[in-house]
Amino acid sequence: MKRPSFLRGLLFALFAGLGVLLWLTLAGPLLGYTRAATWYGLGLLPWYALIVAPLPRLGVNAFLVATALAGFAALFAPGPLFVFALTPFVLGIVRSAILFPRPLGRALFLEGCCNVLAVGAAAFFYDSSVIGTTFALWSFWLLQAGFALAPGDPEATLEAAGDPFEVARARALAVLERGRRFHH
Repeated sequence: MKRPSFLRGLLFALFAGLGVLLWLTLAGPLLGYTRAATWYGLGLLPWYALIVAPLPRLGVNAFLVATALAGFAALFAPGPLFVFALTPFVLGIVRSAILFPRPLGRALFLEGCCNVLAVGAAAFFYDSSVIGTTFALWSFWLLQAGFALAPGDPEATLEAAGDPFEVARARALAVLERGRRFHH
Protein backbone atom coordinates (compact mmCIF):
# COMPACT_ATOMS: atom_id res chain seq x y z
CA MET A 1 0.00 0.00 0.00
CA LYS A 2 1.23 3.50 -0.77
CA ARG A 3 1.93 6.07 1.90
CA PRO A 4 -0.28 9.14 2.19
CA SER A 5 0.77 11.97 -0.13
CA PHE A 6 1.80 15.19 1.57
CA LEU A 7 1.61 17.09 -1.73
CA ARG A 8 -1.99 15.96 -2.37
CA GLY A 9 -2.91 17.08 1.13
CA LEU A 10 -1.32 20.49 0.58
CA LEU A 11 -3.06 20.94 -2.77
CA PHE A 12 -6.38 19.93 -1.23
CA ALA A 13 -5.87 22.52 1.54
CA LEU A 14 -5.08 25.20 -1.02
CA PHE A 15 -8.15 24.48 -3.15
CA ALA A 16 -10.41 24.04 -0.09
CA GLY A 17 -9.34 27.45 1.18
CA LEU A 18 -9.74 29.18 -2.16
CA GLY A 19 -12.98 27.35 -2.85
CA VAL A 20 -14.65 28.42 0.37
CA LEU A 21 -13.87 32.04 -0.41
CA LEU A 22 -15.51 31.73 -3.81
CA TRP A 23 -18.39 29.56 -2.52
CA LEU A 24 -19.31 31.89 0.35
CA THR A 25 -19.12 34.94 -1.88
CA LEU A 26 -21.47 33.40 -4.45
CA ALA A 27 -23.71 31.07 -2.41
CA GLY A 28 -23.73 32.91 0.92
CA PRO A 29 -26.25 35.57 -0.17
CA LEU A 30 -28.53 32.92 -1.72
CA LEU A 31 -28.41 30.18 0.93
CA GLY A 32 -27.46 32.19 3.95
CA TYR A 33 -23.93 32.34 5.25
CA THR A 34 -24.28 29.62 7.91
CA ARG A 35 -25.96 27.10 5.61
CA ALA A 36 -23.49 27.76 2.78
CA ALA A 37 -20.47 27.33 5.11
CA THR A 38 -21.97 24.15 6.60
CA TRP A 39 -22.68 22.55 3.24
CA TYR A 40 -19.25 23.44 1.95
CA GLY A 41 -17.53 21.97 4.99
CA LEU A 42 -19.52 18.74 4.81
CA GLY A 43 -19.05 18.56 1.04
CA LEU A 44 -15.28 18.63 1.38
CA LEU A 45 -15.11 15.36 3.31
CA PRO A 46 -15.93 12.94 0.46
CA TRP A 47 -13.69 14.80 -1.97
CA TYR A 48 -10.77 14.71 0.44
CA ALA A 49 -11.15 10.94 0.68
CA LEU A 50 -11.18 10.59 -3.09
CA ILE A 51 -8.25 12.92 -3.72
CA VAL A 52 -5.81 11.55 -1.14
CA ALA A 53 -6.66 7.88 -1.77
CA PRO A 54 -3.67 5.70 -2.68
CA LEU A 55 -5.80 3.57 -5.06
CA PRO A 56 -8.93 4.50 -7.05
CA ARG A 57 -10.98 1.61 -5.59
CA LEU A 58 -10.16 2.69 -2.04
CA GLY A 59 -10.95 6.28 -2.96
CA VAL A 60 -14.41 5.37 -4.21
CA ASN A 61 -15.12 3.31 -1.08
CA ALA A 62 -13.93 6.11 1.18
CA PHE A 63 -15.89 8.67 -0.88
CA LEU A 64 -19.10 6.69 -0.39
CA VAL A 65 -18.57 6.23 3.36
CA ALA A 66 -17.72 9.92 3.83
CA THR A 67 -20.74 10.94 1.74
CA ALA A 68 -23.05 8.78 3.87
CA LEU A 69 -21.65 10.13 7.14
CA ALA A 70 -21.66 13.76 5.96
CA GLY A 71 -25.18 13.36 4.54
CA PHE A 72 -26.42 11.94 7.82
CA ALA A 73 -24.86 14.87 9.69
CA ALA A 74 -26.47 17.35 7.28
CA LEU A 75 -29.91 16.09 8.37
CA PHE A 76 -29.37 17.76 11.73
CA ALA A 77 -28.86 21.18 10.08
CA PRO A 78 -25.59 21.80 11.89
CA GLY A 79 -23.58 24.99 11.83
CA PRO A 80 -19.95 25.51 10.79
CA LEU A 81 -18.62 24.84 14.29
CA PHE A 82 -20.44 21.49 14.35
CA VAL A 83 -18.79 20.66 11.03
CA PHE A 84 -15.35 21.37 12.52
CA ALA A 85 -16.19 19.08 15.43
CA LEU A 86 -17.62 16.29 13.25
CA THR A 87 -14.98 16.29 10.54
CA PRO A 88 -12.22 14.67 12.66
CA PHE A 89 -14.42 11.64 13.35
CA VAL A 90 -15.28 11.16 9.69
CA LEU A 91 -11.64 11.68 8.72
CA GLY A 92 -10.52 9.14 11.29
CA ILE A 93 -12.86 6.50 9.92
CA VAL A 94 -12.09 7.20 6.29
CA ARG A 95 -8.36 7.74 6.58
CA SER A 96 -7.24 5.24 9.22
CA ALA A 97 -9.79 2.50 8.59
CA ILE A 98 -10.22 2.55 4.79
CA LEU A 99 -7.46 4.48 3.02
CA PHE A 100 -4.41 3.86 5.20
CA PRO A 101 -5.32 1.14 7.72
CA ARG A 102 -3.25 0.99 10.89
CA PRO A 103 -3.53 -0.80 14.21
CA LEU A 104 -6.18 0.82 16.43
CA GLY A 105 -3.80 2.37 18.96
CA ARG A 106 -1.58 3.95 16.33
CA ALA A 107 -4.60 5.15 14.34
CA LEU A 108 -6.17 6.78 17.40
CA PHE A 109 -2.90 8.47 18.31
CA LEU A 110 -2.22 9.80 14.79
CA GLU A 111 -5.78 10.93 14.19
CA GLY A 112 -5.92 12.50 17.64
CA CYS A 113 -2.74 14.49 17.08
CA CYS A 114 -3.70 15.68 13.59
CA ASN A 115 -7.25 16.50 14.50
CA VAL A 116 -6.60 18.28 17.80
CA LEU A 117 -4.09 20.56 16.09
CA ALA A 118 -6.36 21.11 13.07
CA VAL A 119 -9.48 21.86 15.12
CA GLY A 120 -7.45 24.18 17.35
CA ALA A 121 -6.21 26.13 14.33
CA ALA A 122 -9.70 26.27 12.83
CA ALA A 123 -11.16 27.53 16.11
CA PHE A 124 -8.41 30.16 16.33
CA PHE A 125 -9.17 31.59 12.88
CA TYR A 126 -12.95 31.11 12.70
CA ASP A 127 -15.01 34.25 13.30
CA SER A 128 -18.17 33.78 11.15
CA SER A 129 -16.90 36.11 8.42
CA VAL A 130 -15.94 35.03 4.94
CA ILE A 131 -12.26 35.68 5.63
CA GLY A 132 -12.39 34.00 9.05
CA THR A 133 -14.07 30.92 7.62
CA THR A 134 -11.61 30.83 4.73
CA PHE A 135 -8.61 30.89 7.05
CA ALA A 136 -10.24 28.39 9.40
CA LEU A 137 -10.89 25.87 6.63
CA TRP A 138 -7.52 26.42 5.00
CA SER A 139 -5.63 25.96 8.26
CA PHE A 140 -7.70 22.89 9.16
CA TRP A 141 -6.91 21.12 5.89
CA LEU A 142 -3.32 22.36 5.88
CA LEU A 143 -2.70 20.65 9.22
CA GLN A 144 -4.52 17.53 7.98
CA ALA A 145 -1.84 17.27 5.28
CA GLY A 146 0.58 16.58 8.12
CA PHE A 147 -0.94 13.10 8.45
CA ALA A 148 1.28 12.06 5.56
CA LEU A 149 4.38 12.99 7.55
CA ALA A 150 3.73 10.43 10.29
CA PRO A 151 6.71 8.08 10.55
CA GLY A 152 6.41 4.39 9.84
CA ASP A 153 5.01 2.24 7.10
CA PRO A 154 1.27 1.52 7.48
CA GLU A 155 1.74 -1.99 6.06
CA ALA A 156 4.55 -2.79 8.46
CA THR A 157 2.55 -1.68 11.47
CA LEU A 158 -0.40 -3.79 10.38
CA GLU A 159 1.84 -6.76 9.76
CA ALA A 160 3.40 -6.39 13.20
CA ALA A 161 -0.06 -6.26 14.76
CA GLY A 162 -0.94 -9.70 13.35
CA ASP A 163 -0.15 -13.12 14.75
CA PRO A 164 3.66 -13.25 15.24
CA PHE A 165 3.83 -16.89 14.11
CA GLU A 166 1.98 -16.15 10.86
CA VAL A 167 4.16 -13.11 10.21
CA ALA A 168 7.35 -15.15 10.71
CA ARG A 169 5.96 -17.98 8.57
CA ALA A 170 5.10 -15.59 5.72
CA ARG A 171 8.58 -14.04 5.82
CA ALA A 172 10.26 -17.46 5.81
CA LEU A 173 8.17 -18.61 2.85
CA ALA A 174 9.06 -15.42 0.97
CA VAL A 175 12.78 -16.03 1.58
CA LEU A 176 12.47 -19.64 0.42
CA GLU A 177 10.56 -18.57 -2.69
CA ARG A 178 13.23 -16.00 -3.62
CA GLY A 179 15.93 -18.61 -3.12
CA ARG A 180 14.08 -21.12 -5.29
CA ARG A 181 13.72 -18.56 -8.10
CA PHE A 182 17.40 -17.63 -7.84
CA HIS A 183 18.57 -21.24 -8.33
CA HIS A 184 16.25 -22.05 -11.25
